Amino acid sequence: MLMQKKDSRCLRTLDGQINNRYLPEDPARDADVSALIWEIRRERRMEFVFEHSRLLDIKRWKKIEYMNCTKYSDNLKGPWINFKTDLPSFLKDSNKGKLKVTKRDGTVVVYNGTNGDDMVGFYNVENASDRQAFTDRVYLSPVGQGQIDAYAEKGFTLSQNPGWTN
Repeated sequence: MLMQKKDSRCLRTLDGQINNRYLPEDPARDADVSALIWEIRRERRMEFVFEHSRLLDIKRWKKIEYMNCTKYSDNLKGPWINFKTDLPSFLKDSNKGKLKVTKRDGTVVVYNGTNGDDMVGFYNVENASDRQAFTDRVYLSPVGQGQIDAYAEKGFTLSQNPGWTN
């Protein structure tokens, strides 16, 4: 316990020193998160982008709203791509009206069959959207009905976690 307190004090001191000297001010940073923690979280996001650890991190930090693609529409954008040079086979008639890119300024360009040169930007994944509503229930797992029944047999009441129904 004493070691944890010492480590915590060291981290706060280091956090303040790094914040003041080395880390740029990110306008997208949450106000309740220091610049150092924000940078550590950004790095973890990059490292675990396609792994389950990303979701576990977000749950641990109680920031599941980061996964809300309606609120954070950049989550749905794919990689930066130049279709004419990188994927010219996608520039075909069957992709007219479907293939889209978003320019740096936020302008969305839809492929119309003649604008292949303009199809440079962040790839917009077709039909991408949020999977489910973002509520606090994701922070707790449901209690199994078997566990609830086992407790009831012994005269105890085991309640279901908030947001989950029996």
